[in-house]
Amino acid sequence: MRKNINKIVGLTLCIGMLTGCAQTPESSLVKPKGNKAEDAYTEAEGVDIVKEDSSENTKDKNTAVRTTIRDLLNAPETYKSQTTDDSAKLVVNTDATVEIPDVEKISAISVTPAEVTQDLLDRITNAFFSEAKLYTSESYYTQTKDEIKKTLDELKEDVANGNLDPYNYGTDEDGNYIYDIYGEIEMYEQEYEAAPEKKTLVEGRPVAGSQETENGTAENDFSGVAQMPDGTEYFYKTSSYGSDTLSVKIRKTAKSGGEKLPVDTTWFEYTSSSEGEKPTEESIGISLDEAQKMVQEKVDKMGITDLQFSDWSYALCNSLEEDNSLSNLGSGYAIYYTRTINGVPITQTMADGGALEDMDSTMETWSYESLYFFVDKDGIESMSYSNPYTIGETKTENLNLLPFSEIMKTYEKMMVVTNADNMEYEKSRVYDIDRIVLGYARIYEPSTDPHTGLLVPVWDFFGSRKVEGDYDGNSYSDITDYPSWSFLTINAVDGSIIDRDLGY
Repeated sequence: MRKNINKIVGLTLCIGMLTGCAQTPESSLVKPKGNKAEDAYTEAEGVDIVKEDSSENTKDKNTAVRTTIRDLLNAPETYKSQTTDDSAKLVVNTDATVEIPDVEKISAISVTPAEVTQDLLDRITNAFFSEAKLYTSESYYTQTKDEIKKTLDELKEDVANGNLDPYNYGTDEDGNYIYDIYGEIEMYEQEYEAAPEKKTLVEGRPVAGSQETENGTAENDFSGVAQMPDGTEYFYKTSSYGSDTLSVKIRKTAKSGGEKLPVDTTWFEYTSSSEGEKPTEESIGISLDEAQKMVQEKVDKMGITDLQFSDWSYALCNSLEEDNSLSNLGSGYAIYYTRTINGVPITQTMADGGALEDMDSTMETWSYESLYFFVDKDGIESMSYSNPYTIGETKTENLNLLPFSEIMKTYEKMMVVTNADNMEYEKSRVYDIDRIVLGYARIYEPSTDPHTGLLVPVWDFFGSRKVEGDYDGNSYSDITDYPSWSFLTINAVDGSIIDRDLGY
């Protein structure tokens, strides 16, 4: 059955470099808030303080009292509030756990892109495909005369039957078909003349550095298909292009035995808006622990030691049917890895970073480091590894962070401000925030230096959003509750708002 292959959407500096951290001092004292904190911590450099018990002088007076960031910021374990705009159409309900690393200080740390070496590419290739035959995509997907003739015959049959829109692309505003079936037939007839009688497979594997391609010079560029001994097949691509200093994508394209998966097969995080029932361990067929173990074995084989398991969510696998309805192909787990530095993790969000402020921009940008997997009972279905970092020098050892209360004031104000434009055409917009997380984010100034960034502490706000409105006379309701969607990111040093998509 031929499918509509439109892809479904799945599953966003210090030392004067960035305004978000420009005024951070090189040596800072995080002053404790409240009498209890003042008693427990008074030294800027994090020296252990001796606290005496006046009622029991016989106790050991050399007991060190450890003061954490939570103590210093006077941050609670949970936070609850409600904020509305003047129209009361926007409501921000907050009933959230407050997640803070169990550390005594947080630093600002320089990062740059890691060098893409042949050793790294070989480790990734061998971790997944040591027993596979690996062919170039160009040779694997080259169509023979017989294959092209089959497509031509189908298209000509569609024309004979009056079906000029076999893929249901629809019409444009003038009523013309978007899909040009006659142009498609002409293209395939030209390809038929140059097509080989028989396919010749060419083996290949990723090579670090520059290569000449038909589209010019490319960095670390490889596209191929891996055939496993049991008939399973994977699409495998490496590249350094656009905002990616390195992008590695692996995706299963055929099951054991060689049964092909639909070309638009897509894995994504489960949400309440997803079609189909919420996955369970029983419906998936393996436990989360089993899935994590499977992934960790691959991570170990890849030699990636500086990223650790950070989060997970349930996941679904779908494709599009000819009528544009979704076909559920299975369920599994999304498993995320991130970097932790001195006990402080980089917060996992959906944002890729590296976006442009406008589509006409020619500015060079840089996306975030990421590593994630989709796993089901049959194993790893897909993997993505992008933009590995090299950790540089510490720019500020002990950052002076704003108190939790000030961050919450900024949060409640900016949730109203950043949503104001939407309220002009929506009936209502309701947020339910259930997680407030302090962790690292990488910020940078691409117009100055697109490949030097700074890890700074930020507050992220996770939960759900429900929007109701009217469009063309029809009412609609939409819920967004991806587990890793951050609805607001606040710089913990100066309270500025960071656009996760842009990275600053």
